[in-house]
Amino acid sequence: MHRLALTTALLLVVAFGGWAQGNRKPAPASDRFYSEEQAKRGKDQYKQNCGKCHMDNLRGVGSAPPLVGDEFLKRWHSVGDLFSKTSMSMPGDNVHGLRTDTYVDIVAYLLQANGLPAGREGLPNDGSAMKRMVLISKGSAQPSNGKNFTGTKSSNDVADGFYSAEQAERGKAFFAGACSLCHTAERNEPLQMDPASGRGMWGGSRRYLLPLASDAIAEKYHSVGGLFNKIRTTMPAYDAGGLSPEEYVDIVAYLLRANGLPSGKKDLPNDSSAMKNMTLEKGFEGLFNGKDFTGFGFLLGNNCAPRPSGCGQTEPGSTFRIEKGTIVCSGKPQGYMYTGKSYLNFTLRLEYRYQRQEGMESDEDFYGNSGYLLFIRKHQVWPKMIEIQGRNSAVLSVIAGDSKAIYTVDDEARKKALKPVGQWNTVEIVSKDGQVRSSLNGTLLSTISEHEFKEPGQIGFQSEGAEIHWRNIRIRDE
Repeated sequence: MHRLALTTALLLVVAFGGWAQGNRKPAPASDRFYSEEQAKRGKDQYKQNCGKCHMDNLRGVGSAPPLVGDEFLKRWHSVGDLFSKTSMSMPGDNVHGLRTDTYVDIVAYLLQANGLPAGREGLPNDGSAMKRMVLISKGSAQPSNGKNFTGTKSSNDVADGFYSAEQAERGKAFFAGACSLCHTAERNEPLQMDPASGRGMWGGSRRYLLPLASDAIAEKYHSVGGLFNKIRTTMPAYDAGGLSPEEYVDIVAYLLRANGLPSGKKDLPNDSSAMKNMTLEKGFEGLFNGKDFTGFGFLLGNNCAPRPSGCGQTEPGSTFRIEKGTIVCSGKPQGYMYTGKSYLNFTLRLEYRYQRQEGMESDEDFYGNSGYLLFIRKHQVWPKMIEIQGRNSAVLSVIAGDSKAIYTVDDEARKKALKPVGQWNTVEIVSKDGQVRSSLNGTLLSTISEHEFKEPGQIGFQSEGAEIHWRNIRIRDE
């Protein structure tokens, strides 16, 4: 990936439409993104199509922002992001109405006007290539590519920060460039209601506040990954999904800061699987950090107690592994993974899916099994506990393993709530005041009205004969 360091020494002197490049050091040939001839064509096209709003000196007037200066360049991670905004939202009176090569030439002129040196080759009419032409230096910070994501136990704890302060600052500038046509993340204007849409807007304008100031964002997206996927696939409105991946990640970091979430030491990684394990829900703690098994124990082996006194293995072995931010359980041998901490009153939330097997003609052919073991106090395969069933055809039924419980199960509701094998399902298990309620994809399926457990116990995730995947495992200790 090409990178072009933009130093604070860059001086942009406006003088009747001319700009000096100050003491800027010559850029390597690989970082010279456009040709002189192309920029000259772009200048003519700019004056014809853009000058009446942004002025011939590119300083803008009224609501048209300036197109020169270090603050302008900071709004774009790459040439491709600048091209996206220019080609998809401009000119204001003829949106997306110019030839593509005309937009390319205008962008070349904007680069020249901002002091970036010309090269021998013209800026290509290739969006992917332009996204590799990076306009912002991150100094000593590492790129947001996920390689510096440590995945320690605290890495998915909001209190320790999902993003860095430097990343949020980059994201703030990117937000101004790509999102400010429709949204604001600032709260210094009075909120008014738009009668057409029923949404809140600021200062009577059609700049909508992104819904980050309340619990609604957590209820809708649940995790940083949910928010990231929403933004990267639907925004900006003028070019949905058209920005650089790095720009989307940094914008999400800024939105997290705007919502009051604290910064940490590392950048938010460009890894949607890792972000799926970063919960946004108030009061919840991530049990799985997306990278390793910190905080979990294991017991594997039929009818076994833990070694050395018993025959059971206490390592994940080949039974439990991690792939792309997801725990994968092979289902063999029998056993379970369990939390290090014990719980009595809690809300457990997670996502799961089974691996669809080759040759299945329908879900009726699938007999995959697993489960969630509650109130474990002495480890054994199987321990005394209550099992919230994970078997696909009977998911969230109840098994009182060597214990007593009174419960009801709604089998008809399950038929409507359960997604096909291979798709992700969401589970919520709420234990409170001697009762347990279990819901699938927001639908209550089973209720334990009485059980015998009065003390906190560990929670197990069962290996029992079929490959199952888990992610976004989080808990609120009541």
